[in-house]
Amino acid sequence: MNRTMYSTLGREVAFKMVLKLANSILIVTVLFFVGGIATSFAQTEPWQRIAPIGYSFTILMPERASVAHRRIQVSDQDSIPVAVYQSVTGGKRYAVVALLKPSPDTVPALSSYEKFTAAMERSFKSNERPESLTFERDVSLEGVSGKQYRLKIGEYPGVACFLGTTEAFYALVVIGAEESDKDVDRFLSSFRAGELNTNHELSGMSSGVVVTLVRPGSSTPNRSSVTPSPELADSTGPPEPWPQQVGPIMGGVLNGKAIKLFIPAYPAAARASRESGQIQVKVLIDELGNVIQVEALTGPPSLREAAAAAAWKSRFTPTRLMGQPVRVNGIIIYNFVP
Repeated sequence: MNRTMYSTLGREVAFKMVLKLANSILIVTVLFFVGGIATSFAQTEPWQRIAPIGYSFTILMPERASVAHRRIQVSDQDSIPVAVYQSVTGGKRYAVVALLKPSPDTVPALSSYEKFTAAMERSFKSNERPESLTFERDVSLEGVSGKQYRLKIGEYPGVACFLGTTEAFYALVVIGAEESDKDVDRFLSSFRAGELNTNHELSGMSSGVVVTLVRPGSSTPNRSSVTPSPELADSTGPPEPWPQQVGPIMGGVLNGKAIKLFIPAYPAAARASRESGQIQVKVLIDELGNVIQVEALTGPPSLREAAAAAAWKSRFTPTRLMGQPVRVNGIIIYNFVP
């Protein structure tokens, strides 16, 4: 009886030891697996997929991605305003430009893929700094055909891919690395042509920061102004492929160009005290006609908040220059009459 009892106890102890050992192995395995995932995530997390507003492509960018508004000289007569989406990290500058196809007679340099590649080659060779662009081979990135070039700007090597779809031409550029660099391959191979993005929140881009002001005793924010969209500093890392800066188009008074011009609510206190006057609101309109910056410039302070709030809600006809969507600076005028 005692032997049977001791034998049973021995088996129970052995079973518990085996179970404990199995649990330990399981825990170590799980920790190793989770640790591997965390390490992998930590290595890849800084890369983000951007989908620039108003365009039909996405691409991976390392670290912080920003937009710089530049001008590309494509012929002796034509220079085209473009938005250059770029990121500088690890001694490398990553940049991508999309050029929408205009009508053939608008910009001859963009009337075909062959003329586009010739225009891009010219743009790299027209600057004062020493540059070279040498064709290497034909490529296909996710079904989009193009050509790949070896690039050199001053002391910096680089890679450029020029692609074409039925709707747009694309220039993908890395300055500061050779083709063999794994990050260069990751950047180029991540390009996707897709659907038009019209949502700023989904763009993945650094943009202007809204300055939110709240009046004393009020919980209602007043988006009366924003800081300008950040431009990537030219002094950081390798040089830009197209350094010539260009600003927004000056649109003057924009009231007549509005698709939707919201009428501001007359503040009750201002109406009661019979305050009136003209408010001039400065706005910046993006490539799709949306208001992205607002600043009330003139008029009674008691009326500026209402005018700025109405300006934020307004929408305008998109503006194109040489077939390309551009930003517009202008003024909205509101008249308050009690």
